[in-house]
Amino acid sequence: MVLIATGPNGSPTPRYRETQDGAWRLQLVTEVRSDGVYVRFAPLQRSFRSIPFAEIEIVTRERYSAVDYGGWHWGVHVGPSGDDTVYRISGVDGVQLRLADGTRVFVGSQRPEELRDTILGARDDT
Repeated sequence: MVLIATGPNGSPTPRYRETQDGAWRLQLVTEVRSDGVYVRFAPLQRSFRSIPFAEIEIVTRERYSAVDYGGWHWGVHVGPSGDDTVYRISGVDGVQLRLADGTRVFVGSQRPEELRDTILGARDDT
């Protein structure tokens, strides 16, 4: 899904948007915009974490590993090394972003292939 239109306030419409619902009205919201990947765990995080394409070196479809990330967590979790971050609400599928500084960000997704392909396509367009 590739969208290029702008929203009512002039901001770009995301190329990809996925909202996963969890218990207690929690949501994991993932967007791929023209300048990077945006992730938010609502309503606990009021704003998105922005990950610019310039910082993303490797994008892979992955299955969540409790060994790699320090346990079976949902929500936003920082791994045992202190460098890795997990955004996950359900399931084990997702996308791992390896950043230029060596850190990893795991973003859970019900559509991991589509998310990975959209990130790669949008990054190549910049």
